[in-house]
Amino acid sequence: METVLKESMAAQQRYEIAEASQIAYARRSVGELARGLGFNETIAGELAIVVTECGTNLLKHAERGELLVRPLVDGGAPALRYGIEVLSIDSGPGIADLHRCFEDGYTTAGSPGNGMGAIERLSDELDIWSAPGQGTVLRVVFWNAAAAAPPAAAHPVYGVVNLPLQTETVCGDAWSCHAHGGEFTVLVADGLGHGPLANVAAIEAAKVLAAQGELALETIMDAANHALRPTRGAAVGIARMPAFASLDGAPVTFAGIGNIAASVWTEGSHRHLVSHSGIVGHAARRAQLFDVPCPPDALVVLHSDGLTSRWDLERYPGLAIRHPSLVAAVLYRDFARGRDDVTVFVARAARSA
Repeated sequence: METVLKESMAAQQRYEIAEASQIAYARRSVGELARGLGFNETIAGELAIVVTECGTNLLKHAERGELLVRPLVDGGAPALRYGIEVLSIDSGPGIADLHRCFEDGYTTAGSPGNGMGAIERLSDELDIWSAPGQGTVLRVVFWNAAAAAPPAAAHPVYGVVNLPLQTETVCGDAWSCHAHGGEFTVLVADGLGHGPLANVAAIEAAKVLAAQGELALETIMDAANHALRPTRGAAVGIARMPAFASLDGAPVTFAGIGNIAASVWTEGSHRHLVSHSGIVGHAARRAQLFDVPCPPDALVVLHSDGLTSRWDLERYPGLAIRHPSLVAAVLYRDFARGRDDVTVFVARAARSA
């Protein structure tokens, strides 16, 4: 299962694609990231091809869009490996026939029709969601080495969008997650305001989970309240769910102070979890815990107030069964306020083996 670099929880890089020169810039930037993560020239070259194809498809089919890029880390020493996730996001006309778009020669734009097929062949992981009139989101992942062992049969899969306000160079939100003893815990923090001082506060909160993720949620929140006293403070939400599939509806437990929203989505229903008012580090009372049943395949969503709360996954047929990164990307695309940092974290409860 993917883990998180404890000391490097950088926001994604965002590349707007509205003209051909922006594709070239994104390709060069992602290439530099690949080399820094130890990708060999062959894999880095294949990644460059896929970034180019994604950008070209954005221009051809939607006229504009964006690429979100973040590094991944998997495993532990000495078998640590690094990856790169690319999310391609547009609000174009969508794809009517997803299966046919991967056939070489199939095109709706008068091109040779080899782009999606090439993306599928070259990438290590691929997922896509699209619907007529609702745009397209695509996720591709490249790893710099093969996995040392097969992945666990059942564990939460997650995805995240974490971006600063476009006028800022650092993000005032941060996130971290921790797996321990059959439990999976995620923390999302929103530093007060935005910019470098908000970033410091949010990162300090995320470091608390990295160091103390096996403790009770109330204890983690108390530790965050202490750690953030020298900072301007933050809103913090912490959710804990089973790390392995449970047929008896084992709960998601949530503790929140400030404007971090949390909800659990299952087929045909959703439940919201309560976050109390306050500022962690300055004006935070003792955290109160709330539980919601978490059956297999439920989606657990946490987000900062850079996302509006008026979203509904039922508007997007088939999205809830795709990779959680695609869910996060669609919510970001359609509901980001645009005047604040934004974080959307989505985890799928482990499914039965």
